[in-house]
Amino acid sequence: MLIVIGRAQAAPGRRGEFVTAARAVTDATRDDEGCRSYGFYADLSDENIIVGVEMWRERADLDSHMGHEHTRIFLGAFPDLVVGEPVVSVHEVL
Repeated sequence: MLIVIGRAQAAPGRRGEFVTAARAVTDATRDDEGCRSYGFYADLSDENIIVGVEMWRERADLDSHMGHEHTRIFLGAFPDLVVGEPVVSVHEVL
């Protein structure tokens, strides 16, 4: 299983748009083959820090997800919705 954790800061005045885009990709992604869990969460100390947590059955499922239309739409909007580069880590667990 793979666990993907991402962290990004919403751009000033764009948090609402970020949340809307995150909800859309979440709703679509939860039906993706091999998706065990997928969600976005606000940091308790700074609501503009958004944390994404994904769990995938295997690497092939994550790779397939990256090619889906709903993922491409989200990733296309993402640069305008955040400040700086997101921090992402991928962990393989047994």
